[in-house]
Amino acid sequence: MTALAMIIGMVPMALGMGEGGEQNAPLGRAVIGGLMFATVATLFFVPTVLSVVHGRQKDRETGRSVDRVI
Repeated sequence: MTALAMIIGMVPMALGMGEGGEQNAPLGRAVIGGLMFATVATLFFVPTVLSVVHGRQKDRETGRSVDRVI
């Protein structure tokens, strides 16, 4: 929600509206791109890594081989 609010708030800056807006537009686009990448990484990459780590811990506790290919 916070990232979405920030992205929506940066849209006017990214579009280069207003006087001197063309100078700030690349900054606005970079901020929006960074927020979108960070949000996607948080929603997909982090849970995937944590599930792999948790699976390896579970294998160690049960005595199964941890040398499997993911």
